[in-house]
Amino acid sequence: LNEDFDGLLIDWKKVNYINPPYNRKDKEAFIRKAFEESKKGKTCIMLLPVSTSTKIFHEVIYPNAEVRFLRGRIKFAGFNSKGEYVENKTGQHDSMLVIFKSIKSKI
Repeated sequence: LNEDFDGLLIDWKKVNYINPPYNRKDKEAFIRKAFEESKKGKTCIMLLPVSTSTKIFHEVIYPNAEVRFLRGRIKFAGFNSKGEYVENKTGQHDSMLVIFKSIKSKI
């Protein structure tokens, strides 16, 4: 991935895994994109921070997706917001998998 690539502007594949940026604006844009792609017959599996009191959870996720809460906090490796590479960094939030299934999917 690089600054010239924007996953929101491309057509997604039949099955997609999405770990979007966790800032509100980008996270909500990816959630809406995943929902729209599912209406085109695509399955989208998202790793998201648990946020069940939000408007987007109640209006988009809860009525349209399967939600699975993960036990414990996930450990990540990668670059943080300061540009430093870190390993085994425990996430700041509990996590959930949100699965927007294809309308045609029987998974």
